[in-house]
Amino acid sequence: MKSFLDQLAFALALATGLFVILLAGVLGFNEVHGKISTLVNSRQVVRLHDELRRQPKDETLKQHIRQLDLQLRQETFYRLSLSHNATRALLGGLVLFLLSAHWTRTRRQRSPDPLAWGARKPEQERRNARWAQVGVAAGIAFVALAAVLASPGRLPEPLPVEIPASDEEYQQAWPAFRGPTGAGNAADANVTLPWTIRWKTPVPLPGMSSPVIWSNSVFLTGASATEDRVFRLDADTGKLLWSAVVPGPKPPAPKATDDTGLAAPTAVTDGRRVYALFPDGMVGAFDFTGKPVWSRNIGPLDNSYGYAASPALYRDRLLIQIDRGDAEEGQSKLLALDTRTGRDFWEVKRPVAGSWTSPVIVARNGQPELLTCANPFVIAYNPVDGAELWRVKCLSDDCAPSPVMVGNVVIAIAPNNAVFGVQPGTTNVLWRMDEGVPDAPSPVSDEQRCYFIDPNGLLTCLNAATGKSVWTQELGEHFYASPTIAGGTLILLSRKGVAQLLATGESYRLLGKFEFGEECNASPVPRGRRLYVRGKHNLFCVESAAK
Repeated sequence: MKSFLDQLAFALALATGLFVILLAGVLGFNEVHGKISTLVNSRQVVRLHDELRRQPKDETLKQHIRQLDLQLRQETFYRLSLSHNATRALLGGLVLFLLSAHWTRTRRQRSPDPLAWGARKPEQERRNARWAQVGVAAGIAFVALAAVLASPGRLPEPLPVEIPASDEEYQQAWPAFRGPTGAGNAADANVTLPWTIRWKTPVPLPGMSSPVIWSNSVFLTGASATEDRVFRLDADTGKLLWSAVVPGPKPPAPKATDDTGLAAPTAVTDGRRVYALFPDGMVGAFDFTGKPVWSRNIGPLDNSYGYAASPALYRDRLLIQIDRGDAEEGQSKLLALDTRTGRDFWEVKRPVAGSWTSPVIVARNGQPELLTCANPFVIAYNPVDGAELWRVKCLSDDCAPSPVMVGNVVIAIAPNNAVFGVQPGTTNVLWRMDEGVPDAPSPVSDEQRCYFIDPNGLLTCLNAATGKSVWTQELGEHFYASPTIAGGTLILLSRKGVAQLLATGESYRLLGKFEFGEECNASPVPRGRRLYVRGKHNLFCVESAAK
């Protein structure tokens, strides 16, 4: 028994000595790197405060600063708690080390008389060996237990804090479906005829999504039954720079008609990452090198005909409209994801039926509003927290066209039924138009007039403020792509791939036509003197002749 106690004391002396040395090192590191001064000297805090001085009314920026301050405080308190607990554990380990070391030193000072032991029996040798192993294990267990007790728990990894892209950057890009405001209008573009094809690049996977553009990058999505992909192309040359698969277990391909397909939602980008949503419920974020940042499944998204709503973006919130089933079933919702991590910011239920409309960010009275349309409501939300701001009951049937705001009028469409002018912030319907109502294409406006096209190819121009018809024109084509305005030119792209260019204004005036030679369903994207068009097989870049 004395031999066992001697070995146990020696094992504890070694274990506690090692524990004391390691814990002292941790405390030293915490003292050097855990200074409270980081709370006020953070470079990120300084940058964000500089940005806030330039944009003093930016509530989202204020929230970023509060979030970073909270993270720094949590880290500081964590290090203080760790220091206090570790100090107590260090004192306990030091006491145990001194006691066990003293026992070992005292016992070894008495030189034993080997002749007094007599011959050891094999059973005794094995017993002593087992007790020695138990002693060493006990010492290691003590170190592990002390380490656990010394730690206050792992501090959650702080979220990255970023300065969002400026409004100027957004306006210079085409970052989302139908542009920076979802209105399909590029006032500074000039894509007048004649056009030449600058480049044509095959798209590896099919899809109905439109291209989005940031700087010199064009992003596009495509999907098959086995994979969801995001593509990045060079805007000048059309070269495919990378093709990336959304990582994670792919859900079964949802049921969808050929007119919707498996990649109908258009991607969105904030200049830092590109975000893509697919009808199987997969959402993926990639940096501009094609490296996956995060991915997750937010499904199910199953809907009649297939899912087609494109996400919107406000600062660090990726906004996704999921409308399914009947309004009474309670399956519809609006979801905001953190663009940095993919985690939920908020989720709100929507009292609406299934729809295929995309949410649109607008500014009203200097504040952002997220406009949504689905049977039976036009509803506006605060994109920061999801709070409902106002609603108007006027819609019906299977809503597909997205809303557009013209001045102080929101134009919303009940397909094949009526076009409504709604007064935002109230429950008022200002006017109703019952003729030439679209089924899928969204309306577009030149800030005075609104243009839309019905399933039979009837193009209507009306006064956005009064809802009175200005003119109509039969085009003799069928359209899925939404009309687009570039400068003073209205661009209409038919399913046969024929682009018709019209002058915006008080009368119908055809400027010319251009044939792409393949089926086209995605909405065209104007940029400067160029127009980017997705066909059934290729992505085109056409360019106006220099003047």
